[in-house]
Amino acid sequence: MKTASDQQKTNVQRLGEKMALDHGFLGVPTQTFDEGGRRQFAELLRESLSPETSLLEIGCGCLRTAYWLIPFLGEQNYCGIEPHRDRVRWGLDLLFDDQVLRQRQPRFDHNAEFDLSVFGKKFDMVLAGSIWTHCSKSHIHTMLEGFLQNSSENAVFLVSYLPARSPEEDYNGTAWVGTSHVSDEPGIVRHSKSWIDTECTSLGLRVDFLDRKAFDGQLWLRVQRASSIGFPGRLQD
Repeated sequence: MKTASDQQKTNVQRLGEKMALDHGFLGVPTQTFDEGGRRQFAELLRESLSPETSLLEIGCGCLRTAYWLIPFLGEQNYCGIEPHRDRVRWGLDLLFDDQVLRQRQPRFDHNAEFDLSVFGKKFDMVLAGSIWTHCSKSHIHTMLEGFLQNSSENAVFLVSYLPARSPEEDYNGTAWVGTSHVSDEPGIVRHSKSWIDTECTSLGLRVDFLDRKAFDGQLWLRVQRASSIGFPGRLQD
């Protein structure tokens, strides 16, 4: 017999729980599978996402955000990078109808170097949901340079992060921290706002710390070229 709690769950939440039951930890909290993806989609809409937007998701994982993005975006407008090939396959098998995939033709790459050039196109939006909470400052620098080289003039790079609350919390290691295609060890890291701001400025980028909840306890920040006027129609921060 289903409990009242079970009956209140959305279909995608039930699918996420089934995926976790079948395959183990998915790289995201199972209990917020639906909410986490939905919140990222909503924030992109706030940044003026449209079906015509060409979007790259860095670390698309088991596709909980792609579940919303792929049907919404136009043909070949969704690209995802994820080194953990199995997580992508699990998401494709469980979350998507074959017809949607044929119509939208999403593209995926499995490089672990944060190489955004692999799709050979300029993106209007780049999303890194719960990626900076696991990567090193060198990784972030690579992503920022990749954003500059592989995005349109007024492109938006939307990132979720955890701000360091003390100098001791500001991660200065060189390794990825958390589960991945080569590790089952969980973990998170934090980066200081001042370092992020300095790094962006040095590359001719500006960063807006939005200071509003993203998902799973994280906050949002937005990166653009310093000269960018942004997308018309963005909702006010």
